[in-house]
Amino acid sequence: MRDVVRGVVIGLVVLALLGAIASRAGWIETSLPRPEGTGPWLLSRATGITAFLALSLDVILGLVMSTRAGDRWFTRATTIDLHGWLSPVALVLILVHAVVLLADRYIAFDVVDLVVPFASPFRATAVGLGVIAAYLALVVHASFALRKRIGTKTWRRLHVLSFAAFITAAVHAIAAGTDAARPWFVAVYATPLVIVIALVVRRAHGLRVSHALRPR
Repeated sequence: MRDVVRGVVIGLVVLALLGAIASRAGWIETSLPRPEGTGPWLLSRATGITAFLALSLDVILGLVMSTRAGDRWFTRATTIDLHGWLSPVALVLILVHAVVLLADRYIAFDVVDLVVPFASPFRATAVGLGVIAAYLALVVHASFALRKRIGTKTWRRLHVLSFAAFITAAVHAIAAGTDAARPWFVAVYATPLVIVIALVVRRAHGLRVSHALRPR
């Protein structure tokens, strides 16, 4: 059943992309139904922020496991389960964040704008980084299912892309977001960044200590 659903979703995405390309080339005429008002824009902003928080928490939990920083408060099984649950949740929120933009009248995005990096008519660089962040998050998520096939060493290397996805998503939000100057927005994005940096420093310190204690 999952394979059928995955095939249908991929087919719909490919058809939508081909339709958008054909429309841009002038081969066909398409007009997406777009409602009045700012509802789609507000919903996209809300899901974008929520997606970033889900991605941030996913990265933080991964670092918590590798540094054992949360062993006092959470069992390792709970942390692993939550870490695995947040990955698809973040992807769904990213998808909704992008798809809802198709209904916005002000910018009038099409599928090409949302799947091809830097093709957007609105803040091309910022939106392009968001597209790249989504692809990086997708690669990391897919690597879980392929871990046995690609091997643990390759999987770990691919898993590092979660940091790239996190940082790229943060830059995308700050550069493309219309709330970037507001204090609450700064707090939402700065807090996970500070936590991740602190955990990365702790992880690096732990690796140095482990290397120093290793017999030579």
